[in-house]
Amino acid sequence: MRSAPRLLTLLLCMALVLCLSGCWNYTEVDDMSIVAGVAIDKDAANGKIQLTAEIVDIKGGLKQNQAGFKMLSLKGKTMFEIVRNMISLTGKKLFWSHAKAIIFSEEVAREGLVKTVDWYSRDTETRSDVFIFVSGEPTAREILDLNTSTKTILSFELAQMMRDEKFTSTAPTVEIWDFIDKLETSGNHAVAPLIYVHEQNGEKNERVNGCAIFSKDKMIGKLNGKETKNMLFAKDGIKGGVLAVNDIHGVPTYSLEILSSRTKVKPKLVNGKLSLQVRTVTRTGLDEVMTTENFSGKEGISSIEERAGKALQQDIESVIRKVQQEYHADIFGYGEIIHEHQPKVWAKLRDNWDNEFAKLDISVDSKVIIENTAKTSRSIKLGD
Repeated sequence: MRSAPRLLTLLLCMALVLCLSGCWNYTEVDDMSIVAGVAIDKDAANGKIQLTAEIVDIKGGLKQNQAGFKMLSLKGKTMFEIVRNMISLTGKKLFWSHAKAIIFSEEVAREGLVKTVDWYSRDTETRSDVFIFVSGEPTAREILDLNTSTKTILSFELAQMMRDEKFTSTAPTVEIWDFIDKLETSGNHAVAPLIYVHEQNGEKNERVNGCAIFSKDKMIGKLNGKETKNMLFAKDGIKGGVLAVNDIHGVPTYSLEILSSRTKVKPKLVNGKLSLQVRTVTRTGLDEVMTTENFSGKEGISSIEERAGKALQQDIESVIRKVQQEYHADIFGYGEIIHEHQPKVWAKLRDNWDNEFAKLDISVDSKVIIENTAKTSRSIKLGD
């Protein structure tokens, strides 16, 4: 019975919209230029911004429920100039509230994203939950052009892909509001997922794998998919995924599904020297066993847990060291944690945090727990 008042409220709201907007019909919807997503590149010839928009093309109106796409591309000195001038191509003002993805070329990302992101975040017609990407291909448009082979509205596919990314955790899920928040926060550098064209058996599809690292608004480096997963572990950003574990001989044998993971970071100040202690606890299910050996003796569940924890610890330490030494960029948000727990110490470090972060002593301790072995608690036995 609780749904009845909600339904009544919804019907009243719909009636009010109809009263305010006049005659709302399929022709009006069909006349809209609905933006699904955009790719932003730089024109090498004149240095102008080149914006490519994927437009939802509603054929025959919503009654037939048929929607395709069309691509529009225009160059200009500023984003707002391009968006307004696109009216000359469409005959209609662009409608942004359904946009799902913004893809930047690496060239644009390395020069700095403020000049392209500012308009989008400032405009009243755009939404802050759009997903952002950096193209791993020479241009951002190459990614959007995949819609010609997939025959789908690619930007909508990308949005669904990022919602499901928690099952792999090989790329961060970043919405534009979160990206801008990182740009404005001391002690936390921004990242964005990398997107590529993946070709197999003559078919091309989009693939999200790895991330771009930013210092302020400029891209300064990359992490691959495995490094990105370990980065997410280090910053308490793991929602799911798989851990591959070797047997005692170093051969990949077990697959653990990540059920949950928690990372705690504790700043420690000893004799005036700051250090961080990172502890992860990951609960898993044993989902694959590629051996006929039973879980006993040296190859028991506790042995698998121990090896998994040790390997994960080494992987997390490795990505932390890489980011410290190569990029001096705190993409883990450790500066914010120090600010919260040691405000006086942070006050002394914040103005030179990038260099201080590069020298910071960070230790890692990882524990992996196997909570279940799926539908069977033994390995497959081969007959004689």
